Amino acid sequence: MACAVLVGVVVGCSPTEPVVESPSPVVSEEPSPTPVPTPTPTGPVKPERPADMDRTDEVGAAAAATYFLELYPYVKGTGDLEEWNALSFPEECEFCVNLAKSATDLRSTGQTFVGGEVEAEVSRAYEFDTLYGAYPLDVAVRQAELQILANDGNVVSAEPETSTTLRVVVIHDGTAWRLMDVGEASAS
Repeated sequence: MACAVLVGVVVGCSPTEPVVESPSPVVSEEPSPTPVPTPTPTGPVKPERPADMDRTDEVGAAAAATYFLELYPYVKGTGDLEEWNALSFPEECEFCVNLAKSATDLRSTGQTFVGGEVEAEVSRAYEFDTLYGAYPLDVAVRQAELQILANDGNVVSAEPETSTTLRVVVIHDGTAWRLMDVGEASAS
């Protein structure tokens, strides 16, 4: 009776039927390839340079002003000053000099700038300043919460999210846009 119950599971209960063993599975000696991990950014990501910065008019000035401000957390977080220095007038722009010094100081002390992402949008463009050959613009800026961390990970300082309007002055020097000045926008 036991044979009748197991017929569906085991073929044949009779010892006279030949036992057919299935062949052993073939094991490949070649190891399977190890997947290569996809690198992920480990710090601030450099903003993409807007195509409108190729223009030499008011539209190009607006693109340049917002791009410069959006570079701020990247420069502070990485200490990479190459593009910042190339695009600013250090002899004219106190803001530019102060940012470069601050980014350098953070790196030299082993501190890390975290957060502080910037969203910038031109809220007002003024007439071309013929005396300086520059475009003044008011730019609405929102900066995310940020922290400065010591090399042991402890918070040295922190700032909440902020919103302000800055007056940004940019000039096209015949080759590229350059940042001349950044300051608080006056009420007008």
